[in-house]
Amino acid sequence: MDFLKCQVLEDLLPTGFPFGYLVLIRGDLGMGKTLLVKLLARSILSNYPLVYVSFDDNPETVSNDLKDLSNKLFIIDGFSLGDQRRTKSPNVIDAITELDPGQLISKVSQAVYSRGARGLIIDSINDLLINIDPRGGLIATLKQLKSLSRFYNMMTFIVAHVTTEDIGNLLNSIEYVFDGVIEMEFDENMANLGIPVRRMRVKRMKGVSHSMNWYYFTTAKGTIVPVDINEIRNMLKNTLEDLGIQIQSSQ
Repeated sequence: MDFLKCQVLEDLLPTGFPFGYLVLIRGDLGMGKTLLVKLLARSILSNYPLVYVSFDDNPETVSNDLKDLSNKLFIIDGFSLGDQRRTKSPNVIDAITELDPGQLISKVSQAVYSRGARGLIIDSINDLLINIDPRGGLIATLKQLKSLSRFYNMMTFIVAHVTTEDIGNLLNSIEYVFDGVIEMEFDENMANLGIPVRRMRVKRMKGVSHSMNWYYFTTAKGTIVPVDINEIRNMLKNTLEDLGIQIQSSQ
């Protein structure tokens, strides 16, 4: 079995992602999901062609962020949704013209086959979550993407933004379709103290040894950098104790 490794996830997933898997990356806005998938894109592009379906980012932004590896990058433009005024990027090979799952599958299948891609990224599926019936079309679309991943032994990452409670509940109900799930969020306890610290974990990865511990991080210089959460907690504890406030350690 082939594996895709990504340096920023080595502590959580030391063996890497098995090729042929369909993986969901979910979390609130501003958590760094797009940065993570672009780091994953780099890991794929270092060896293989990649198809990148861009719904949230202008294709020019994706091209610029990955320009040093652009010779193997092939973008399907879902950002413009058929707007004839869109600027043509040299990496754009096709465009989504309507939020139709059949069109998405058709264009992705053709792009993967014609370019010999071993990686697929869809960032994000929120437009589809809102516009497709989850009981029929959405599940069928995800299963078709999973089937494509298996057939082409391709690594597929799908991003979803948890913008509302309804979206969160919907994602909870369809997670079973995915081979793996990566979750990104703010540490709620630290956020309540006015210290926004982001964290992520491998919630599930079928048949692969992985850590379910939270990985605390920040972003700097276009990458993900680990944060020592215990150091932050100790600094906060010392500061409060200097002010005469005693903190009881939780067990």
